[in-house]
This record gives sequence, C-alpha cells and structure tokens, in this order.
Amino acid sequence: MAPWVDVPSAAGSPMRRGMSGRLIAWISDKELSREFWMFFVAALCFDFGFAMFLFLYNLFLLDIGFNERQLGLVAGAMTLGSMAGTIPVGMLAQRVGLRRVLAVGFVATPALSALRIVVSGEYVQVGMAFITGTFLCIWAVCFSPAAAKLTTAKNRTFAFSLLFSVGIGTGGLGGLAGGYLPGWLQVIVPTLNAADAKRVVLLLCCGVVALGLWPVLRLRLTTTRERRGGWRFDPFLWRFLPAAALWSLVAGSFMPFATAYLSRSVHVPLTHIGVIYSASQMAQVVAVLLSPAVFRRCGLVTGILYTQLATAIALAGLARAHELPVIVALYLSFTAFHWMGGPGIYSLLMNRVEEEGHSIASAANSLVTSLSQAIASATAGAAYVEFGYSQVFLAIACVAALAAVLFWVLLREKGVSVGDAAVLLEMPDPNAS
Repeated sequence: MAPWVDVPSAAGSPMRRGMSGRLIAWISDKELSREFWMFFVAALCFDFGFAMFLFLYNLFLLDIGFNERQLGLVAGAMTLGSMAGTIPVGMLAQRVGLRRVLAVGFVATPALSALRIVVSGEYVQVGMAFITGTFLCIWAVCFSPAAAKLTTAKNRTFAFSLLFSVGIGTGGLGGLAGGYLPGWLQVIVPTLNAADAKRVVLLLCCGVVALGLWPVLRLRLTTTRERRGGWRFDPFLWRFLPAAALWSLVAGSFMPFATAYLSRSVHVPLTHIGVIYSASQMAQVVAVLLSPAVFRRCGLVTGILYTQLATAIALAGLARAHELPVIVALYLSFTAFHWMGGPGIYSLLMNRVEEEGHSIASAANSLVTSLSQAIASATAGAAYVEFGYSQVFLAIACVAALAAVLFWVLLREKGVSVGDAAVLLEMPDPNAS
C-alpha cells in the first residue's frame, strides 16, 4: 500500500476512493471489451477535434468576409454531401467491412477539412463542403453498427449512453479550447491576425481527428451482409420519418448559426463564446444522463413531446431576451432540452422496427434528417440576413412546437411498448447510487 494513503490530512480521500472504486466496479460490471475501449479512444479523437473545428470554422469564415447567407450555403452543402454519401457508405461498409471504411473516414475527412482552411471563395467553399460531407457521413453511418458489434445485448445500451455523454462532454472541452487557443497564439506570435490564428488552430483540429486512425486500425470488425429484400421499409417509418424531418428543421436552422449569433447579435467576445459553448455541452451531458428517468416516468412518446415543447419555449424566450445572463440561460436550456429528447427518439425508432431492419431504418432516418437540415440551413441563413435573429428564432420555435404535436399525433397510439420498456430498463439511471 502507498505510504500516503493513511495520512490524516487526506481526510476526504476514503470517500473519494470509495466513490471512484464503485464507479470502476460499475463500469467493469458492464464487461466492455478491449476493442470497445479502442473504439472509444477513436471516438474521443473525432469528437474533440471536430468540436473545435466546427466551433471555430464559421467564425473563421466571418473573419475572411463571409456573411450568414454564405454560412448557410456552406452548412447546407455539407449536409447535402452527407446525405448523398449515406447509402453508398452503408453499402460499402457491408461489402468491404466497417474497419476499412472507418479508416478511410479518419484519413479523408481531416485532410479535406484542412484543405477547406487553405482555399477561399464562396463557390470553392460550398463545393469543398459538399465533398467533405460525403466523407464525414462515414462516422455517422458506421458509428452505431460498429459500437453494436463491439458490445453485447447486455451492455449495449450502457455503451451507447457512455459514448454519447462522454462525446458531448469532450465536445465541450473542444469548444473551450477553440475559444482560447487563437488568442493564446496571438500572444505568442503577435504578427498573427485573428483569421490566421484561427487557421492554425483549425489545422491542429484536423490533426487531432487524424490521430483516431491508430485505434481504428486495431479494431477487428466482421462484415455482416443484409438479407435479400432488406431494403423494404418498415411500415413504422412512414409515420416516424415525417415527424423526424420536421424536428430536424430546428437543429438545421439554429445550430450552424449559434456562434455567429453570439458574436454578431449579442457581441460576446470569442473567449466568452468558448465558455458558453462548453457550458452548453455540459448541459447536454446532464440532460442525456437525466433522460432515462424522464422516459421511465412519462413513456417515450410523451417524454419526447415534453422535451420538444420545452425546446420550443426556450427558443421563443431567446427571441425576446436582451440581457446577456438571460440569453445564456435560455441558450443552455435550448441545447439541453434539444439533446434530452435524442435518446428517446433513437430508442423509439429501434424499438418499433424489426431487428433485421435496424440498419435500413438508420439509413432512412439519416437521409431524411440530412435533407431536412440542409434545407433549413440554407433557408435560415438567408432569413437571418433579411429579418434578423429574433424573428427567425420565433419561427423556429413554432416549427419545434409543430414537430412535438406531429410526434404525438403520429406515434402516440402505441404508447410505450414492451420493447420500449425493456430498453429503458437497460438505460443507466442517473439517480441510482
């Protein structure tokens, strides 16, 4: 035993050791494999690197002369590229294996992202954004099946919850780093202007993502082929996808412009934007961890309804807020409630679709939501320039409320199925000791 363990001055250490010991024992009890933890490291590289990149990229474009309309076109082009690549990537993953496709993604995506920092011009940026999106969707398409293959039915829900919550938290740290690093670089190298400092940090972000290639290459992921006729839609999708598409308009019309809103409309300094962004990520982590309790109490459909209505209320309040503390509080509430509904929506889709149709359902959902977000980004960018942030925020809040009603109308008749309850019982309870 280490000689400092029983030192009296470390009075709180037994409690801390007890809590950490219980946490380690709890995680060990889930029996996650070594390969899962390698995948976990790759996910951290991806989440941290692209969190910094996405946080700074729009601000970088503003520095070199872009406006909100152009930001919307760039964001929409990337989403369209992601949508276009979804089905080909899924088919390629089935043919050559998840590990190889993931490896391509961890090489091509940071390389293309770095190229976007070097080139300029609206049309070039839009074109490069589309190409980057086709490779960026590799992570979105392969993430769930890869995680599923590295887990068992017993620990899969916990593994997804761990990946999502830690990924969001890591993204928050990435946003915090993105807020401070450009300023520190300008102190170290006074000749750097704001745009060049952001360019250096953005290139660093690409390098962080590329580090994830090493753990990906160490994975052993077998290829599973879909049975013939597997592309037939499950009937549930015809009710689920319209509601999901309408809900995706909310994220597509707000998320790409959040940093621009804080910078241009509220006039928040870059370092403070980084703090706010990181706080929003922490709020999302807490919301995701609390969501199982919400869905246990309310059921999936009703719980989704409540989180979407809360999102709409927060955004409507943001449209009318003028004081910075109120704006920050409402912004954090919006992001928290928006993410809180995510586990419920994902569980609802997986529970209501037959097991052999899970990959089809995921691909269809990705296509529909990507298209919806692309339309929203391009439309909202022009609307912000024409009408200002407040009026557009009110319109988005109305869309969020309509999406909540549509989820309820289209999906409520089945309530909480046995499958819903089974999955929710597996989800980690944040109130458990």
